[in-house]
Amino acid sequence: MPVNFFTFRRRVCAGALAAAAALLLAGCDRQSASSKVYEMGEEIATGSLVYVVTQTTWAEQLEGPAGLRIPTNKFLMVNVTVKNAGRDAAGVPLLAVIDTGGKEYMELDKGDGVPQWLGALRTLLAGASDSGNMLFDVPQGTYKLRVSSGGDVEKESTALVNMPYGVESGKTAPAYTLPTPPGK
Repeated sequence: MPVNFFTFRRRVCAGALAAAAALLLAGCDRQSASSKVYEMGEEIATGSLVYVVTQTTWAEQLEGPAGLRIPTNKFLMVNVTVKNAGRDAAGVPLLAVIDTGGKEYMELDKGDGVPQWLGALRTLLAGASDSGNMLFDVPQGTYKLRVSSGGDVEKESTALVNMPYGVESGKTAPAYTLPTPPGK
């Protein structure tokens, strides 16, 4: 039975479109699974790594061993604690922050002048944890930190942490005492 070329071509195109749609939807499922948003102070597990974002601090400049360090925008230091809950050593990847418009900014790999800098090459042994500051050069504003399990891109899991502008959690408010009433 002869095959009509146009019918054959239509079927191939329809099959290719169906396959592309399936791949797109699979990508959307991966994205939606990783789009859970946490608040600062919450534990966030991504793979074997568990993150807790404790504080954000903004700086106009940093004083390093080589002198004054001036950002292109403004420095954002994000204080985190990272624990390896796995059975093997794990690398902690450089992270990114995402602004309200969806633009990503990667973590800086130089920590001159950053107090308690977490470092650029970070490996945690099984059960170990580390705390420190990550550094970003970003316009002042509200961001989400994207935390990651690191490793193979196909198996990577991520989550987002809200970091509202002006929030400096981890700092306690000054003590407030009630005024003493005048003597009787």
